[in-house]
Amino acid sequence: MLLFGLVVVITCYIGFSSEESQSFYVGVTYCGSSVQEAKELVDKVKDYTNLFVLQSWDLQDSAEVDEIGDYVVALGLSFAVYRSDKVDYYDDRGYYYGINVGSEINVWANAAKERWGEHFIGIYYRDEPGGDMLAGKFVTLEKVNLQADGLTFSTAQVIKFRGTITVYSDDNIRGNSTFSSRITYETNGEISIVNTFNEQNNNDDGVVGGSFVNSTLSSSSLPSRPLRARFWESIHYYPNGTVIIREYRAGRQSNFYTTENITKYPWPVLSYVEVLEQNPIQTYDDAAKVFVNMNKDFLEDINKKQLNSESILVFTADYGLYWWDYQGGYDLVLAELAWNHSVTQEIALVRGAAKLQNKQWGTMITWTYTHPPYLIEGPEMFEQMKISYETGAGYVVVFNYSEDPSNPNVLLEEHFLALERFWEEVVQNPKIIHGGITAEAVFVLPKNYGWGMRHPDDVMWGIWHPDSSSQEIWHQLQNKITQHGLKLDIVFEDPNYPIMWKYPHTYHWNKK
Repeated sequence: MLLFGLVVVITCYIGFSSEESQSFYVGVTYCGSSVQEAKELVDKVKDYTNLFVLQSWDLQDSAEVDEIGDYVVALGLSFAVYRSDKVDYYDDRGYYYGINVGSEINVWANAAKERWGEHFIGIYYRDEPGGDMLAGKFVTLEKVNLQADGLTFSTAQVIKFRGTITVYSDDNIRGNSTFSSRITYETNGEISIVNTFNEQNNNDDGVVGGSFVNSTLSSSSLPSRPLRARFWESIHYYPNGTVIIREYRAGRQSNFYTTENITKYPWPVLSYVEVLEQNPIQTYDDAAKVFVNMNKDFLEDINKKQLNSESILVFTADYGLYWWDYQGGYDLVLAELAWNHSVTQEIALVRGAAKLQNKQWGTMITWTYTHPPYLIEGPEMFEQMKISYETGAGYVVVFNYSEDPSNPNVLLEEHFLALERFWEEVVQNPKIIHGGITAEAVFVLPKNYGWGMRHPDDVMWGIWHPDSSSQEIWHQLQNKITQHGLKLDIVFEDPNYPIMWKYPHTYHWNKK
């Protein structure tokens, strides 16, 4: 038995060693709008980087991208390009549409691989999916099927904004009418339903003429077109059981129902509990499921499986929820070292997630300030790059962007010197081993515990406040970071990714 155990340990050790022998890339991003300026940046860094990332919203034209790519590759550097899932489009009335370009991205990426071969690393696809989930931004999540007595809901789209969950559905049926529905679950427990009946279906129990222009939604995932309707209604539920219904015709309230006359409402009225049960995100497991499926849907749009078959990476940069970025299908996640967050903790989170899920990982050094100079000073940048290299990051990228359109670059001479020093003293130094600092311990968090973890009071999945276990988990985690430093990984309970034999020391959140 002892011999068997020894063999297992040796096998795991060999696996870890081969894991750390991957190629290493270091580079900068360009986020401006000038082909010439991009080339000038390449000239500046070509002697001490081996990767250039075109992360420009404006330079999306294939001819411009190809010109920059040709220039990069001719100098012997590798190349990666940012792509969004949508292209902005405004019609002749000024209404916004997000046009899905997944198939076009797939075609372009395959052509890029043929054009540049192994120098084309892949596409940086969408930005900060986990961060958007944690933050107060609109996030378009998976489609779900909803059903309730008396109402037939079609496939619905789930939107998260701050902590509010909204479910949009079209082509629902009631009586002789079809209608679109918007169900909003507020953080205070209140629920509102707005049903908008289509103009061409006016046989819903005596609906009369007139029109109502629905308010324009702010979500970039929804067309900002006014919806004309003859009839709409709002149903508001309160946690104490109170229900208020208002009907509107021609934009004016025509009927009002509450506890005293609710029986006069001609359609079934669900209870608060029944409507609450329709919320597709009620638990951490629910949040994880819709977030992972969201990423899967986006990656299916570009046919990621086919891109991977051509050795094209699909990656993103993020500042939280790395574990689920990987589960959603990303090949590589660049953990953002920013805002004075703990570098040790961010590396522990992304390295642990990548190790158990057999993915690649890296770091992106990004903003510490929201104003000039934006980035940390050169010597500190050097230390963060060195730490990333020694802990096994396959990629280190410096985010080079400012909000000043006249000067999109934030890299100063001290940052270029830090990059050059890193290349010469670390990457080219055989005495410093890439991945030489390995994890000797792992801290295991609860399953689907989507905590931002930037501070003790951070949000859960961008929806809930910290729970009753959070403070104790935070305290334990900080102790383990103090004890093990850069030799600690952080992972989450999941039977699909066992940790047995992979770490000398294992700490579970609920076991002291």
